[in-house]
Amino acid sequence: MGQQTKPSKTPPQDRRTPQQESQVSSIFSRDYASELPTAIRGEGVYLYDADGKAYLDGMGSAGVVGIGHGRTEIYQALAAAGDKVTFAYSAQFTTPWQEEFGKSILSVAPKGIESVYFVSGGSEANETALKLARQYHLERGDTQRQKIISRWQSYHGVTIATLSLSGRTSWRAPYTPYMLPVIHIAPPYEYRCAYCKDKGGCTLDCADELERAINLEGPETVSAFFAETIVGTTASGLVPRPDYYKRIREICDRYGILFVADEVLAGYGRTGRPFAIQDWDVVPDMITCGKAIGSGYAPLGAVLINDKITNFFRDSRKRFVHGFTYSGHPTSCFIGQQVFEIMSKEGLFTRAGEIGKYLHARLDALQQRHPCIGEVRGRGLYGGVEFVADRATRAPFPAEKSFTSRLVSGMKDRGVIIGGGVPGANFGQGGDHIQITPPFIVSEAEIDILVDALDDTIGEIA
Repeated sequence: MGQQTKPSKTPPQDRRTPQQESQVSSIFSRDYASELPTAIRGEGVYLYDADGKAYLDGMGSAGVVGIGHGRTEIYQALAAAGDKVTFAYSAQFTTPWQEEFGKSILSVAPKGIESVYFVSGGSEANETALKLARQYHLERGDTQRQKIISRWQSYHGVTIATLSLSGRTSWRAPYTPYMLPVIHIAPPYEYRCAYCKDKGGCTLDCADELERAINLEGPETVSAFFAETIVGTTASGLVPRPDYYKRIREICDRYGILFVADEVLAGYGRTGRPFAIQDWDVVPDMITCGKAIGSGYAPLGAVLINDKITNFFRDSRKRFVHGFTYSGHPTSCFIGQQVFEIMSKEGLFTRAGEIGKYLHARLDALQQRHPCIGEVRGRGLYGGVEFVADRATRAPFPAEKSFTSRLVSGMKDRGVIIGGGVPGANFGQGGDHIQITPPFIVSEAEIDILVDALDDTIGEIA
């Protein structure tokens, strides 16, 4: 017998044809387990893929799109402005577009908000707020104030610092060695609250936990408290009780701690107010925002800063040791101003409050039809729905059932896009929920299409 040939350890050659090669994406995918359609255009509340299929954008493309898709007048205005909108580095110049847009945002912000720091998105906004809080205390001589407190079931961004702020355990896990030592407290999650579950309603113990954490850490060491005004996709649509933020504000003031309200998702008209925190009649020290302020027409985010911090830096002529290359990007600010003018002219800062009543009425009726809907929550055009295997015990579905991913996939097959909440709403022990955040221009008929598709899909998989 001849000598056997050993198997080669050389990997097989790529046998793709030139045609197949041309179809391979050059983009490093966010998820190589998913095949994504190619979006080629948008109009109103719809997106269209390369095959001509229409998708009702019930997620508002991650809560970004407020004024709707396909508003070509924005780019026509940019073209008309021509070379007047040119890039200028914000450490060397300000621009008319930045100044105008800043004044526009302040005109609808809570009273006491004094200035705006522009960035390119929500993660940058929260990173900026974190650093500004530290420098504010440092410049005032409170050099020990370096600790940050935030909440579990929260999300503040994907940079290492903002992921450290976040209480999204599944996203933190791969980067545990890099996490900053942020202190986390309980969220205002009445549906699964360990404090008030046997007390007939909210006791605000979750807010008082902030004071306990401050005293345990040492009040003189705590810099700021971060909270999503309405919780995002880590526990979609949690709305705190009417007195919650007043209690938070009182505690922060008592100990000289800054309160930062994260409104990247919930702000700028999403709840029917320019900023969601206005429903609680509380003024934070900073408000971070993004998403809807550019409505997807430009990368844009901002930190809104109160008079106390602004006047300290202005009057003492201090330099904020921070800055991104594209902070205050003129084109982004120009587009942000066009979005602001459309929202003002069309009443979109408040429309979500009215049309949102119809959305929530439809979702409440859906809850009566499907026992797997444990809770419907949210405000305005932010709807959150949590699903359970047993409504009486609130037990979540087993993780292997993949309820949320199957629901989102089934909706997409029906031509409706919704957001799948991140697994782990039940304090890391499972939990299925979805985000419904359509553009502010959505009609009742389009809400019917969305909710009817949700009704059909739940019936199919539950």
